[in-house]
Parts: sequence; structure tokens; C-alpha cells
Amino acid sequence: MAFHNKPGFAFRRIFFVLSGIIFLCWACQEDEICEDITANDLRIGFYRIGQDHDQWAVVDSLRVFSLEQADIPVHEHLTSVSVLELPLNPATDNCAFVIDFYPITDTLWLTYQRETQFISVECGFTMFFELTGINHTNNHIVAIEETTTYVTNTLDEHLKVFIPDPGNGDEPQPGFTGK
Repeated sequence: MAFHNKPGFAFRRIFFVLSGIIFLCWACQEDEICEDITANDLRIGFYRIGQDHDQWAVVDSLRVFSLEQADIPVHEHLTSVSVLELPLNPATDNCAFVIDFYPITDTLWLTYQRETQFISVECGFTMFFELTGINHTNNHIVAIEETTTYVTNTLDEHLKVFIPDPGNGDEPQPGFTGK
């Protein structure tokens, strides 16, 4: 009696062929792609003091450094900036940034609470932040207004940074301002 004539051989062959087809179809299925925003950066809008608070000011050029990694710029050689996004540190409850307006610098200290959030199976987890404190030097920054305390995966503006209008002579007095 030949091997292929054994009882159940045809059933096993059909089972393996169907299993192979199902496996190939499953293996060729496209992976789900994360289409949600998972980066939760602090968004800062620049405004001229004494002008419309709904219209952004344009900063000619700037660069930003984190005090934690001062040798690696967060942003470098930015020109015509109206909105700045800064990454908050998900490992601590505070961080600080040096904003260089060429040649004047200001330091911005931020404190916040962190909360891990599940986005989806495709995207995984992200960190949401709630701002609890803002301090800054006022070498070029005149004032800061907090507009939204929650830093989540929306595109909201969190801080309004007011800078002097060079035509009005309203340069700030150097110092430190805390909120």
C-alpha cells in the first residue's frame, strides 16, 4: 500500500493547504498605523506687548537650549517664529529652557504634574502634563500668560509670551519674574 493511499491523508493535505492560505492572508495583512498625535509639546505663542493679544508677533531669529542638555540645542537657527513648541521632560516634574533671542537670552522654568495616557493599541501610551508653575527671567520677555494648563495631544496654545515692541521703547528691566 502506497503512502498517499492511507486513510485521512487527503484530509491532512486539505487542512495544511487551507492553513497555509490562511497564514499567508494573515501575514500579508497591513499593520495598523498610528495616526493620532502622540507628541505633547508645550506650545508658546509670541506677542508684542501693547498690541492685539490675538495676533502673533514674528520673532526674527532664535534658538532654544534645555538646561538639562545645554550642549544640544532643542531648536537652532529658527527664523520668522510666531509659535514655538518645546518638549517637556516625561521623566521629571520640571524642566527649564534658555531662549536665545540673539543676543538677549531668557530662561523659562516650568513645573508640572505628569499623567500616563493610553492612546490606542497602534499608538501605545503617551504622557500628558498639567502645568503647575512658570518662572522666567525678563531680559527680553516682558510677561507670560498661561492660556491652557493641560499639555495633551491637542494643538492648543499653552503660553503667551509677551516681548517688547521695538518701535515703542518698552524693553523690560532685566530681572526675574515668577508666577
